[in-house]
Parts: sequence; C-alpha cells; structure tokens
Amino acid sequence: MQPVGTNGTIVWGTGEVVVVRGVEGASSDESNATLSPLALRTAVTQARKQLLDMVMSVRIDGRQTVRAFLSGDSDAAALVRGIIQNSLYRGPGPYDGAGTVRVSERLRGQLAELILPTTIQFQSGIPPRLSTARGQDAEMIGDAPEAVGGGTRGYTGVVVDARGLGITPALAPVIFGQDGYGAYGYFGVSRNSVVQKGMVAYSVSDNPKVLAERVGDRPLMVRGLSAYGSWRTDVVIAADEARLVRAVTKAGPVADGCRVVILVDRPDNTRESGDAAQAAKGDGDA
Repeated sequence: MQPVGTNGTIVWGTGEVVVVRGVEGASSDESNATLSPLALRTAVTQARKQLLDMVMSVRIDGRQTVRAFLSGDSDAAALVRGIIQNSLYRGPGPYDGAGTVRVSERLRGQLAELILPTTIQFQSGIPPRLSTARGQDAEMIGDAPEAVGGGTRGYTGVVVDARGLGITPALAPVIFGQDGYGAYGYFGVSRNSVVQKGMVAYSVSDNPKVLAERVGDRPLMVRGLSAYGSWRTDVVIAADEARLVRAVTKAGPVADGCRVVILVDRPDNTRESGDAAQAAKGDGDA
C-alpha cells in the first residue's frame, strides 16, 4: 500500500486507488444522518478530484506519467475523467470514520485499457536493452541457457527483493539482468494479462502467506542489485538469476498470470507526498 498525501492510497496488489476525505463541518460526535447533503456532495466531488490527480500522477514507466501520456489524447483523457467521476462511493456509514467519505477506482480493466499506451509492444519477445549496456556480442537472450542446477520446473512465480533500492512503483516496470537485457516486462506478457492483473504487484511484506496470493507457494526468489532510470522504476538483477527469471516467465501460468512481485521499502509518507505533488505538476515527465 502506497500512501499519497494525507488521505490517499494505492494498493498495488489489487490496483485499487482510494481517497478517504472528511466532510467539512462534521464533528466526531455528529450523527451521519445530520450531515448536510451539500457538504456531502462537496466532499465527494473533492475526493474524486483528488482521485483523478492520483491516477494522473501514476508512473507508466521510467519515461512518463499517465498525465503526460494522456496529454496527447484528449478523447482518452475525457474517458478517464468520466470513469473517475463515476467511481465507487461509500459513506458516511457504520464502517467509516465519523463524517468521512470514501471513493475508489482500480488501475485495471477499462481504466487500464485507457492509461496503458498502445505503443507498448506487449508480448513482442524482444527484450529492451539498458542504454548503459556495453556493445559486446551476446548470445540470443531467448536461447540463453539456465544456470547449472537452476531448473525452473515447479516455480509458481517470481519475487524480486528490491528493498533498499528506492524503487518507484509503475504500471510497466522492467526487470533487467546485468547482461543489459530485459528479463521480465511488457515484452513477455500479453496486454490483456496486464490490463486484468497488473504487470507486477508491489509488496512491503516478505511473508510467504501474503505473497502466495500472487506468486503461489514456490516462487523463485532473486535479489535486486540496483534501480535503473531517473525515476528508479526498473530493477537490475544478477545475470545468472536473470536467465532463470526469463525461463520461469517465458510462457505458461506465470506469464499469463503476471505472477511477479517486487518487494519494496515501506513508503515514507513525507517523501511520497512530495513526489505526488511534483508529478501532479508534470515535473520530470519526458
């Protein structure tokens, strides 16, 4: 769960974006039934505006945010605003804080179809290359052998431990090997799988029971060595582990289910708030 500001969160496992906002003038001992209808409508409108800002500030990859992408497509931008305008609303009620409203939407399905650029070459089979990679001759990545003793049968997913690297969550991150080539990313999965499930899930917990929901009970565990890109959206892993990741995610249920989790640090609320504010202004977009 990534906090955004003081009352917004993004749950990267499910793709849920949530804003919980207080109703102006409400007190902790006031009955929900006595709240002004105008105050409630105003609170919901403000919450949905914040929800839209949060969605627009989500990073697609290391190059652009959703806002930057939609700036060139007014029709898609209007459809996104319409989805947010009709986002799920709840409260005030017995399960909500006194005088609060909750609005939410998911970065999946119809919304994902609109905010994932069609220019992304999903399932192309052609891994991207790090711009810093050396120009040496290399064997074809798709035919790279597995490490000795590194059989991939039975692995139910992949977990990349990127804690301590300052990773920025994104819709389309890439896991690179130190050989300079992508080991997992858009090039190995279908657009439909990403739209429905998200390319990866992010987690601050390494509890196997928590991770099993996404990667099953026998995931391949690898260690992230560094973050890549100015926004630190991509992860670099060891070359031999990258070969294993390519083999595990090459086809079948792991690729179809996007069964990959990236472990990240527990977010710093202050830093996240600042990053969200900067992204909302469009700073740093390519």
